[in-house]
Amino acid sequence: MKNNSIKYTYIFSFFLLIGLTGCDDMLEVDIPINELSSETVYASDPTAEAAVNGIYQSMVTVSYYNSLYIIPGQTSDELILKTLLSNPYTTNEIIDTDSSISTMWTEFYKTIYNANNVIEGISESKTLSATKSKQWIAEAKFLRAYTYFYMTNIWGDVPLVLSTNVDETALAPRNTQTEVYNQIIKDLEEASADLPVDYTNYSDLRIRATKWAAQALLARVNLYLGKWTEASTFATAVINETGTYKMITGLTSTNSPFIADNKEAILQIPYYTVTYTYEGGALFSASGTYMLRNGNTLFETGDDRKTNWTGSTVATDGLTYLIPRKYKNSYATTPVERSTILRLAELYLIRAEARVKLNNITGAQEDINVIRNRALLASTTLTDPTQLLDLIALERQRELFAENGHRWFDLKRTGKIDDVLETTAGKTWSSTDSLYPIPESTRRSNPFLTQNEGY
Repeated sequence: MKNNSIKYTYIFSFFLLIGLTGCDDMLEVDIPINELSSETVYASDPTAEAAVNGIYQSMVTVSYYNSLYIIPGQTSDELILKTLLSNPYTTNEIIDTDSSISTMWTEFYKTIYNANNVIEGISESKTLSATKSKQWIAEAKFLRAYTYFYMTNIWGDVPLVLSTNVDETALAPRNTQTEVYNQIIKDLEEASADLPVDYTNYSDLRIRATKWAAQALLARVNLYLGKWTEASTFATAVINETGTYKMITGLTSTNSPFIADNKEAILQIPYYTVTYTYEGGALFSASGTYMLRNGNTLFETGDDRKTNWTGSTVATDGLTYLIPRKYKNSYATTPVERSTILRLAELYLIRAEARVKLNNITGAQEDINVIRNRALLASTTLTDPTQLLDLIALERQRELFAENGHRWFDLKRTGKIDDVLETTAGKTWSSTDSLYPIPESTRRSNPFLTQNEGY
């Protein structure tokens, strides 16, 4: 009966989402006539919770979540089409009228709008459970922070919209990346205080945010900001939750970090009516639409990630390439997989890097070896900080390939992007390409938006 109840909640929130995400161009939101009023949505616990579910569902689109795989993967040195045909992403010649970039921008702001709607609606309601309201607002703040993290790393300075009031947001200028990061940290710290510490409230499904999801994202944010002590502290807090999280070992198609509700998963996003993911069914299918550019030289001999997380295909040049196959389920009922957006392995890699920066070499080795040993590779004995950082970057490339744009963002944050992409075949690289263009359609509707350099 519990599973049916959850299913019906998802179905309801899908239709509610239609009413909560009408977005015109950038930030100006047209409210459809079929939208439930805020007074109705936030009058009872079931409808308020459905609105919260609607934020998560707004992330399950090809133009939002899955774009974080394929577009940054191609603009970096990670992914290339099986056809070997170039496109604006593989050549880094994106223009400001690119429809995929424009749609991604719009989808991000839809999620932010939904989060703001929930925060405002629940804060103003007089009839909702006080305990649940705190949790729901915390979830909305977490998801707003998560979305802004990607926005600022894709476009740099972006409008910081914290209201649903169109009069305040339609002509909002770009905020500095520092201001955006400050809000991200504020949202995550506040969310961490009010989110549940386990998945009991979510029927033990790892599909909604917990305190540890907020702290995992805080670890990542602080790593990006070069705040090594904070990054290590937040990563350690999650790693120490050994009763809830542990690394998957003995990798197989049914024992992986991408299986629903596995112990390594911190947060997963489900496709609510099916047991497979877009990643496994279409994006990284067995036929290999996208290939790993450097896959044939990326892995050490015996690396279990190569064995279990890749396949092979023959490209149009007649050569064999590796393809991402982390998600195995192609439109079948088993295994049940979910799009995984936060997992424990990343926390070990975050802490390893932070520990090197803090001159804790032994601790960094221990964390790196958790990742290497799981992949059936020998422990590292490196002690030189520069060599260790290079190894961590390589292990991030091996462990997190074709996930959430990690390679693109890692090249940028470590200052290696120019050196790597200037020498990558087929690229027409300029340092200004590290930020995507602000979509022309949004700048046309908002004259206060400036364009990124180089476009």
